[in-house]
Amino acid sequence: MSMFRMTADIQTADMLNLHVPRANFHTVVIKPSEWQKDMIAELAERAENIRGGKVDPRIDNMLRVTNDGRKLALDQRLMNEMLPDDPNGKVASCAYNVFRIWEENRDKRLTQLVFSDLSTPSSDKFNVYNDLKNKLIFKDVPAEEIAFIHDFETEAKKKELFAKVRKGQIRVLIGSTQKMGAGTNIQDLLIALHDLDCPWRPSDLAQRLGRIVRQGNKNPEVQIFRYVTEGTFDVY
Repeated sequence: MSMFRMTADIQTADMLNLHVPRANFHTVVIKPSEWQKDMIAELAERAENIRGGKVDPRIDNMLRVTNDGRKLALDQRLMNEMLPDDPNGKVASCAYNVFRIWEENRDKRLTQLVFSDLSTPSSDKFNVYNDLKNKLIFKDVPAEEIAFIHDFETEAKKKELFAKVRKGQIRVLIGSTQKMGAGTNIQDLLIALHDLDCPWRPSDLAQRLGRIVRQGNKNPEVQIFRYVTEGTFDVY
């Protein structure tokens, strides 16, 4: 790096004073349900057993505990599909905010992004993508205005999708950091971004933020919502 800096003039985004919208951050704190509290206690017990060498690593290990902790923080049904939907949980809170902003900006057809790296679309099991979409449709958001980036696999299909988002034809796009991060240029009408889960790397959060706080966005201010379930791996 020292050799590189001898020959390169490095300018960060903060130094360039780029013409980008001002980001207003909102941390939405979710109270855990009783089910979540009980399962968090179970995770702590599992971790203690692993640390004490009481469990074969092939049966249970800290990686499994942390993955289960992230799932639990997102939605309790990811641990057990038979558990009830929490009306005050992350998905419900996100749906409320997405719908409110969708309705407030209906005339301008402003758009929104929702990021979740966990629980991606699946036809045979519960996932937060379909759950969020169903909740928005129930609130009268047209199904054709909601899209999952996972449904657009080829570059040609993605190009068509991005054009629709830039025009405000698709107003809510849901995806993961990997599929909706670098190279996703849809900032024109973006007014809000929602982080449903917290990724491991700070660079992933920067990639998400870079989709909306970007040159070419016509909005002078944008809203960033980050959803955190109290007492879970989100806080950690």
